[in-house]
Amino acid sequence: MPFFSIIIPTYNRAQMLTTAIDSVLKQSFSDWELIVVDDGSTDNTKEVVNSYNDNRIRYIYQKNSERCAARNNGINSSKGNYICFLDSDDYYLLNRLEKLYNEIKKREFPIAFFYTGICFEDNGIAVRREELPNIFKSMKEYFVTNVIGSPQVCIHKNILLTHKYNENFSIGEDTELWIRIENERFPIIFLNQFTIIATNHIERSVNEVAQNSYKDGLKIMKFIFSKKHPGNKINPKVKRSVISGLYFGIARHYIYNCARFKALFYLLRSILITPTGNQTKHKAFLFYKTLFSHKSNISEIRKYISIFLIYLL
Repeated sequence: MPFFSIIIPTYNRAQMLTTAIDSVLKQSFSDWELIVVDDGSTDNTKEVVNSYNDNRIRYIYQKNSERCAARNNGINSSKGNYICFLDSDDYYLLNRLEKLYNEIKKREFPIAFFYTGICFEDNGIAVRREELPNIFKSMKEYFVTNVIGSPQVCIHKNILLTHKYNENFSIGEDTELWIRIENERFPIIFLNQFTIIATNHIERSVNEVAQNSYKDGLKIMKFIFSKKHPGNKINPKVKRSVISGLYFGIARHYIYNCARFKALFYLLRSILITPTGNQTKHKAFLFYKTLFSHKSNISEIRKYISIFLIYLL
């Protein structure tokens, strides 16, 4: 039985996958299995994985069902005591697993949730992302204000057998899972070292600024903050700040795409939710600039104001 199970969900990224797999093969700690879950790829992903002559590597094919289903599939097929994740366009640094093992051993192999730091690589230059200190009263609040991605975590298998990824979501699904895990009072341990490199490329960059990514983020945060979810316990001020930030992200997308009315609508919603927030002045300036950035006659401006007043009332 391997100590670590590493799960890579992938879809049509055969050209990037070798870097991820090679980074696992080069680990200084060798007691692991690697499970590549192919989420219905139409490229040569299968051939790439099968080209590795290493019995620690397994390939699983599934009909396209998104990455949550792929990760859950990998969890169900895993044999290791602790489960790690890796995205097919990222890679581990050489001693990630060794550092995790030493930390786990030092703590006497707890049923716990570990996470590490991460670097972002752009054009071959890696920039460390500093993890912000937890100034909140609970880890739930920390999780919704700081993105802890699946590749950063290492979780005891017993936890993941009873707490799976929610397959109804495609963005923020890891945050939603972390909050459910935290709610069960499992130990959450931060290893303050960066051990993963996330590579920036055109596909990732486009997804991060896409309108739907913000709207999907809004959808899952509203679910997390709903009465039926343990995230409902989060401080209302923190909830408002998170929702306001997502509305602001949607507004910026519409500004970029010259959709003035929609931009104004979401800017106003963002301001109204957190009227005394740190970014309020900046948002108000953008609102004013967007409203008067084009030649508008008085009747058009009145129309905008009337619609917003109706929304306010």
